[in-house]
Formats: sequence, structure tokens, C-alpha cells
Amino acid sequence: MGVVTQWAQRNKKDSVPLVVMHSHAHGDHTAGDAQFKGKPNVQFVAAAVPEIQTAFGIERWPADIGHVDLGGRTLDVIPIPGHNEASVALYDRATGILLTGDSFYPGRLYVTDFPAFVASNQRLVDFTRNRPVAHILGTHIEQTRTPFLDYPRGTAYQPDEHVLELTRGDLLELNEALVGLNGNSDKIVLPNITVVPR
Repeated sequence: MGVVTQWAQRNKKDSVPLVVMHSHAHGDHTAGDAQFKGKPNVQFVAAAVPEIQTAFGIERWPADIGHVDLGGRTLDVIPIPGHNEASVALYDRATGILLTGDSFYPGRLYVTDFPAFVASNQRLVDFTRNRPVAHILGTHIEQTRTPFLDYPRGTAYQPDEHVLELTRGDLLELNEALVGLNGNSDKIVLPNITVVPR
């Protein structure tokens, strides 16, 4: 909250309203929630399916697409369970940037519900079919710049890490590999992504 206050003072503006939401419900993403709950000018959306549905107008989870109205700028909210039940992606229509949380990034993707993950990846492919995608940005980097080589779990020093941004081509490559499993749950190793069923 202090960052927003400082920004408002520096720009001689009133404070701006905030929408606080998460890509999914894991603790490394939600640990700071207490500082936002119950604050003025903050719409806090818990990382839980019913709350996400209500906040963004998603009637049928995960089939429908929701929306965040930022006042002259709209973000699409795409349910993508598989890594976590409450996983969502955000698509910024103004920039063509697709934010995918822990469901799609360079490195190891941990999947708790494999059929849901496969369906969610297909949903992203379908959603982006007729939309420009400048970059796909996840929330971690666990991959080296060397294709097919990810960092061991728990690595803290990553001097040769992959760039964060992925492409729609990476998404299509993953989708092809998932379809090729014919409904089975198995590890997938691609140049920029490794899928690990849990």
C-alpha cells in the first residue's frame, strides 16, 4: 500500500483503486494478503474459485471467460486449473501479454490435476488463436538458457537462467505434447518447459 501512496503523492493524484488477485492459491503467491484485506480502495479477491467467479463474472468454471475492467482497459480472466484448482491466466488486450502464473513458465511445471491441466492448456491455445500474443509471462524461471536443462529443485543461484517470456509457439508445442499422451499422465520434457505430474 505504501507504494501506491508514494506514487499518488509524487504524481499529485488521489490514490488509485487497486484490484488484488492471484494467479493461484499457493502460499508463495498469497503470503502478503493480510496487508490488503479490508483496506479502502482495494478490491481483494481471494484465490478461491467461488470468489474469482463472483468478482469477474465467470458463471461456468472453468469454461467461461471473466473480465477485469480497469477503466478504459480490460483484462480477460481465463480459468486454467491443473497446477491449482484456482489457477487463472490474465490477457491484456492492450499489450497482447498473457500472464499465466505457475501454469506456464520456463522450467518445471508442477501439475496436480493432469486432465484439468490438459484441458486448460487447450483452452489457452483456443483463446489465443485469433488474438495477438506479444509475450507469455509466468511467475517463475526454473530453466537454464540451455534447451532441455532446468535447474534442480531448490536452486537459489541461477546465473544462466532463461528469459521469462515465452511465445505462443511454446504454448502450441506443449499442447501438441499433451495431446500426444492420449489422456495419460506423464512427464514431458521440452526445450523450454518440463511438465511434472504430482
